[in-house]
Formats: sequence, C-alpha cells, structure tokens
Amino acid sequence: MKNYIKINKLFILFSMISLVSCSDNLDIENQDKPNQEDFYVSANDFTVGLNGCYSTLRAPIAYEWMLTEVRSDNTYLNNYGTTNPQNLQIISNDAFEAPSFDLFIEQYWATTYTSIRSINGLTKALGTTYNPASGTIEYSTPVTPLPLSTSERNRIAGEASFMRAYHYFNLVRTYGGVFLIDKIVTPDEALSIPRSSVPEIYKFIIADLKNATENCTTTKFTTTSATGGSVTKWAAEALLAKVYLTLNQKDLALPLLTDVISASGHALVTAGTTPYNDVFSSTNELNSEIVFAIRFKSGALGYGSSLSNLFSSTTDQKISGLVYPTGTRGGYNNPTPELYNSYAAADKRRAFNIKTKTATPATSQLFWSGKHNITVSVQNDSELDWPVLRYSDVLLMYCEAVGTPTTTALSYLNQVHTRAGLTAINPAAGSAFEKAVADERRWEFAMENQRWFDLLRFTTTMPSVNAKDVMKNHFLLMQPYYSQFDSPSTTSELQAKVDNPKFDLSPIPNVEIVTNTKNPITQNPGY
Repeated sequence: MKNYIKINKLFILFSMISLVSCSDNLDIENQDKPNQEDFYVSANDFTVGLNGCYSTLRAPIAYEWMLTEVRSDNTYLNNYGTTNPQNLQIISNDAFEAPSFDLFIEQYWATTYTSIRSINGLTKALGTTYNPASGTIEYSTPVTPLPLSTSERNRIAGEASFMRAYHYFNLVRTYGGVFLIDKIVTPDEALSIPRSSVPEIYKFIIADLKNATENCTTTKFTTTSATGGSVTKWAAEALLAKVYLTLNQKDLALPLLTDVISASGHALVTAGTTPYNDVFSSTNELNSEIVFAIRFKSGALGYGSSLSNLFSSTTDQKISGLVYPTGTRGGYNNPTPELYNSYAAADKRRAFNIKTKTATPATSQLFWSGKHNITVSVQNDSELDWPVLRYSDVLLMYCEAVGTPTTTALSYLNQVHTRAGLTAINPAAGSAFEKAVADERRWEFAMENQRWFDLLRFTTTMPSVNAKDVMKNHFLLMQPYYSQFDSPSTTSELQAKVDNPKFDLSPIPNVEIVTNTKNPITQNPGY
C-alpha cells in the first residue's frame, strides 16, 4: 500500500484548503428561507414538507458507497497511481485507514443530519415526540388544531418516522453511537448533546419503525395502485426486520418478513428475457420488486443522480454495454476481480452488474460497474432511482432469519437464484446453507451498498461467514492490486489491518470533536 505518511500529509493539505475555502459560508443563513415554525399552516404545507423530506434523502447517496461498498470485498478504486487527495481518501477507506478528517466521511455525516433536521421539523409540526423511557413515538394534542384528519396526520408521521429510522440505522452501523436528535435544536443546544450509546440509538430506530408500521399506508402493490414511492407498511416492516436481524433477534424479524411476503403484493420481476436487468430500468421504476427506493429525476432540475457519472469509465475505450454519460466521469467504485470471479459463468447478473473489456479479464483495470450506468445528457443528472429495499432482499432475509434449509427457505432462496438463469440448489444445513445465502446476497445486491453491512451482520447471524475472515481473504486475492502502490504492504500487513479497531466503524468526523467547546466528544477506537 502506498506510504501512508505521504497520504496523510496530502489529506491534511486538502482538508486545510477545503476548510479555508468553505468556512466563511458555514454559518450564513438564507434570510428568505421560510421559518419551520411558521411554515406548516395548511394541509398542503404538510404535503410539501413531507415531499421535501423525501427529497433530502438523495444527498447522502453520493457518498454512501465510499463508506460501505468500497470497504467490502466487492469494489475498490481502480486508480493506484493517483495523487488526487480525494481519491486517496477513498483508498484509505478501502484499507481501513480512514482519518477522522476524511471529507467524504464528514459529508455523509453532514448530509444525513441535514435530512434528519428537516424530518424533525415536520414531526414537531405534527406534534409527535420520542419517549426514551417507553421507547415509543407519542402523539400530543396540538394547541392549535391541525388542518389534517387524524389518519392523515398519523400517515405523514409514520412516513417521517421511517425516513428518520433509515438514517439512524445507517449512522449507527457506520459510526456506532451517534447524536440522538429527535427534535429541532439550536446550534448552542447541539453542543450539549452527547453521543448516545448503540443500544439507545437502536431503541430509537425501533420506536420510529414501529410507528411507521402502525401508521403508513397498507395499500398492496399492484400495477394500478402505485404509491408514488411513498413509504408503506411493508417497507417499514422490511426495514424493521433488517434492524432485528442486525441485533440477532431473528424471532422478531421472521413474522415481519412473513407478512411482507404473504400480504404486500410485492414479487420478483420474472417476465421477459432480462428480468434482473429490468428491475433497475429507468423505464420500469417502482416495479413489483421495489419495496422502497430513493427517487431521482433527470431533466436538469437538480433532482438527478450523480452515480452514472461517478462510476462510468474515465477512458474512452468502448467497453461493451457501458455507456458514457455527458460530463466528467469518475471511474470510481470498480467491481473487484474477486467479485467477478465469484459469479458462475451462467449467472445473468454478472453481465449486467459488471462490464469488462474481455471475457476473462486478466487485470483489475478491465472492470467497471454496469449497475447504475445509464445515458445521461446533463452531468450528474441520472434518472435511476436508488433501491433501498427490494423484494429479493426480503426473501433472502427470511432465509437468514430461519438459518436452516427448510422447504420454505429453500424455495425463497431458489426463487432468487433461478431468476438469474441458474439451476436450483439444495445446500445442507450449517455452513453450506449459510454460505449459499451469503453468496446469493452478494451476487444479487452487488453495488447496492449492502455487502459491508451484510458481512458485519453475518458474523452474528450466520457465524460461519465471518467478516474478518472474508476480508483477510479479500486482501490475499487482491494482493496484485495493492502491490502496485509505492512502498506496498505485504499480504500479512494488509490482513493485520482487519484486526485493527478501525475495522468495525468509520471515525466520528473530526470537525464534530474539535469544534465542540462545551461537551468533549469521544472518538471511535483506533482513530
């Protein structure tokens, strides 16, 4: 690996430049921006506010892959000769060396909390509060009657709870204990808020998701009753099931997953010659497989996704099946040779997810992400939605929760497996079944930011699939890539990084620690 003393010097320089160039603007507030206290007057205001909260979900997606997929064995930054400080930060995440002043880690944190603030403004207007003692979301009687029916108020509050829980679930898995902010606070009040413990954050997440399951729409998916991307009871149940799985509470996850499977109306996309590809088509959005997605809209309106530009090849070599968006192309988040080789040759997902210049690539430079790749006429303006929960995710979570190849679990596993053009499998109980489920999730959700969190969870839910063992093997297989750096690390040195405390969590952004003059904030171990 490249000499990290050199890398850290570049990080410091880049951070100093960035802070100098941005600090003058940090505290400037738009005086024409409507005050949240005065905004919610009519029923339409609540609709506008809710839509605004959905809109804020987009921003973190531009950074999430750097803290998740790149940390896993699925992708890497295929630019070992880079001297670009931003690229070096991505490389540092890959090798569990991320410094606490990593600007991308800060941006993911900041954009997530910005969205949470918008959601908290809406929940305040609705009169809902979190009771940490009971672990519930409570509904108070507003001093001024709301211009909403009780059912409308509860539905909007449920959708807001889902979005907030989604953010905190990502935060706690990325950073550990974070700041639990469930209401609007002033900058001065924020300085007095300590980091909450991981159990406290999960208690809050569960409260929000229970509120969502109780109050979001129960409309089933049909081709004629699309909800327009709004949160449903089924999305809330699926996310809550994933939370319970993460906590190894399989008995609580199973009934939720069973309900989604039996009652939601969602199903795998199986029609046509390329059903897996069609799940992600810009002309087939919100199909039967999409339980919840973050919506993007092209048209130079500021609502498009940047991922097509970020992930497309930086070269002009015409790689089969890879399109070249207008504008700057990043060439980031490249699939690893390891991921490519893990697929069966007959697996139709491989050709869609991974674009390569030759049939059997010999070097890491030939792999590019096919998923999220689409023709874009305006830079960073992709139409493609970001899938958060898919029906195949629900089926495979069920298999993980059951933990053994029951008739039902095998049926669900093979629904996903055979959809990819593969022959049905019948793994034995124990490590063979656990490997089959883990592999299926890897192949199915490649480049969807699931692999890293899956690995961490598998260590508990399916112990034979141990995250540290997987990543040590990853460094062994990827040694030809890492050997190209200046002052390269040996395989054993790379594998030792897996045992470093930095493995489990990203650092709390340094800016949160150094700017707090009232309340000392502890950093995560190893940073």
